[in-house]
Amino acid sequence: MKSVFKREICTTCLKLSEAFICRGCQQPFCARHVNRHQEKITKDMNSLVTKCDRLRDDSKSEKFAQQLLSNIDRWEKESIEKIRLAAQTARTDLRPWIERTKNELEIPFQKMMDELQTRRKLQDYTEIDLKRWSSQLAEFNEKLKQRPVIEYLDYDDTQAIHLIRIIDRSSFNSSCSTNFTYSFSERSLNNSEESPTLERETFGEIFGAINLSENDHVATYSGPWIGDASVCGTNTYSTGVHHIRFRITEKFYNAPFFGISAASQPMIEHMSASPSTNGWSNFDFPVVSGIEERVGKDRIIRAGDTVALTLDCDRRQIFLRHIRTNRLSQLPIDIRICPFPWKLLIILRRRGDCVRLLGGSVGLTTAEVVSILPDHLKSR
Repeated sequence: MKSVFKREICTTCLKLSEAFICRGCQQPFCARHVNRHQEKITKDMNSLVTKCDRLRDDSKSEKFAQQLLSNIDRWEKESIEKIRLAAQTARTDLRPWIERTKNELEIPFQKMMDELQTRRKLQDYTEIDLKRWSSQLAEFNEKLKQRPVIEYLDYDDTQAIHLIRIIDRSSFNSSCSTNFTYSFSERSLNNSEESPTLERETFGEIFGAINLSENDHVATYSGPWIGDASVCGTNTYSTGVHHIRFRITEKFYNAPFFGISAASQPMIEHMSASPSTNGWSNFDFPVVSGIEERVGKDRIIRAGDTVALTLDCDRRQIFLRHIRTNRLSQLPIDIRICPFPWKLLIILRRRGDCVRLLGGSVGLTTAEVVSILPDHLKSR
């Protein structure tokens, strides 16, 4: 810090004295405070160097590539293990049929054929024998039609092997930005490709009458005819953009609540009224800080529908996407009331209501979310 000597009021203590004028900020400092100012400049310089060093380390492609390769290797091993277990289960299930077929079809059929060939050579048969052999042959044909087939399951997402791919984020925004249009409280979603990751969400802590099944991927209301029961996810979310899909397996009248609450919020009887709760009771019925707000009258969520909940932690907002109608709704989150980390929250309301968690993935980056928002929302 090069300075010149002059009588001025010190910027720090506001006293008139012989002062040094900083050539950088052009502010006067007395002899007592000029050293502190120099120390601050030095500290700021060191901080800048530290940030540069950190960015240099983060920008090393080898380190980042190694992390991605490690994730790919882990996905490959998990997928191979799933295939191995499924194949072994199929082989085990097939063995009883092989034994049963041998005892009920192959041996009796060979016995009939031996008798038929012998009687044919001897020309020792009548219409009664032909009728009996024809009847036996028809019976064997029916048993043959009952042999097992391989069924390819495309509805059990908890056991599915999700394909992965690498997306270059620098070229993604230009192709994604034309896929969205916006109206007052919802967007019409034309195209959105989901990018599965290895992190999977499951249901965890519950409050009320909810049964969990299928490796904690299915939540079913099991209480009285009507009432609230809540279940939260096992993951917590503080950074990034996370994409979680659900299927409403059964719904009597009101749709399940889909949303979030603060992870620090204990599970209570009426979670929908908790100040840290944000989400949707139905598509046009958002819940903001525990208060339901009606922005329309559409109850579009039906049994069998699939919805996707997006948690944009970086911009402090959440989205609900309704797949069948291609509609998207957005809620800003007040982190003073709903602080990080967040947790997934589902509320079921009627007996038999059932939600299947199809899995979680990082489907959008912050830059991608910004690119699809209208200009008047980007400043939020």
